[in-house]
Amino acid sequence: MRTMVLAIATAAWIALTAAATASDPAAGAGRLQDIEVFRTAFLAKDRSYSPAARAEAERRLGQLARSADEISQVYFELEISRIIGLTDNGHTAFFPGPRSRRYNRIEIRFAPFGEDFYVLRTKAANADLLGARLVAVDNRPIAELRAAAHSLAGGIPAWRDRNAAYFFESPDQMHALGLIGRSESATYRLQTRGGAIVERRLVPEAANPDRPRANAERWFFPEPMPAEKGEWLSALALKAAPWSLTEPDAPFRWRWADEINAPVIDFRQNNDAEKRTIASFLDEVTAMLRARNPQNVVIDMRFNGGGDLNTTRDFMQALPALVPGKILVLTSPWTFSAAISSVGYLKQAAPGRVTIVGEAVGDRLNFFSEGSVVTLPNAKAEMLNATERHDYATGCRGFSDCHEPVRAHPISVPTLAPAVSAPWTIDAFLAGRDPGMEAVAAALR
Repeated sequence: MRTMVLAIATAAWIALTAAATASDPAAGAGRLQDIEVFRTAFLAKDRSYSPAARAEAERRLGQLARSADEISQVYFELEISRIIGLTDNGHTAFFPGPRSRRYNRIEIRFAPFGEDFYVLRTKAANADLLGARLVAVDNRPIAELRAAAHSLAGGIPAWRDRNAAYFFESPDQMHALGLIGRSESATYRLQTRGGAIVERRLVPEAANPDRPRANAERWFFPEPMPAEKGEWLSALALKAAPWSLTEPDAPFRWRWADEINAPVIDFRQNNDAEKRTIASFLDEVTAMLRARNPQNVVIDMRFNGGGDLNTTRDFMQALPALVPGKILVLTSPWTFSAAISSVGYLKQAAPGRVTIVGEAVGDRLNFFSEGSVVTLPNAKAEMLNATERHDYATGCRGFSDCHEPVRAHPISVPTLAPAVSAPWTIDAFLAGRDPGMEAVAAALR
């Protein structure tokens, strides 16, 4: 029923935008070419669509082709993104960051805490909104905006929330889906930290390919990017940030935490960095563990979006032999892809001694990945298909389409859900507290 309602709404909005947009055969020809590239280079190769979802994708593509010269470019891109979202697979993606630079964007940056979105960055004119919660845009409640944003991606709700703010920050995009009345400005309703409701008409910056480029998680780190040029303010002062929210450009690092008498090993990625290989880091950490012989260890994977699962597999499998006591692993919805694999290998290696702390990881135990980037020649939109299965529930038993390294080194764990819940709330964040490390300290006491 939900698919039928969405299809009716899609058809209605195509009709509405067609009535408001002058026919453009030249643009339509480019979109038809992009649709063909999408169909052959993306849809035909992606393996994450169910049969029903694939049939719906083909139907929607046909509908899009028939209206190609009557719709707006932003609607065209968003509908392609919604067709990709039919997979319900987190790795199958239309990259929202590059898309955001092709359309307008307000000078406020939201980030999710649970199911709510808060202002973590803004310029000085709206400094009073730092830490405020988004309530509505042009009287459209956040629940409706969130549902629309979720249709643009696959995966679990928390994963879809990761990139939803790209949508909320763009009147162009919200208007294209019929959620707000105009594209050139919008009235944002927010609740401040003091409880006051503020309505503010915001005029977005025009499309700009040179906007500061950052993944959505970057706004949690108060250290400004060079491209922000001192014009942007953070909701959290840099001097108040816990260690876990410092050094945003560090790909992996460790510290000895005196407060728990144990090392904290922080992985932000599972592949080589520009100036250091991950193998050299793992060698350093291994040497440290052998020299200092800690009773317990903390592995922080909360801001690890993945990489190559092969790079850390041996380390994770060997870690229980290096640490005799507790191994506490911090996870969050930003823990994704190869980071999930790493947690799986570690949990499998010592299920009785590995305790997961924090929030659930950003994907299911069964997903598709290992695809290739497809670029539409006219729209210049970039997307990622998914071609091989990862099954961490049964170790790929019964599946012939699993990623070869996972077949050779299977993961079979009943769950990767946290044994100790420690969500990062907005109150803790603004106070400079780290609930995950607080929970770790309590567990070790």
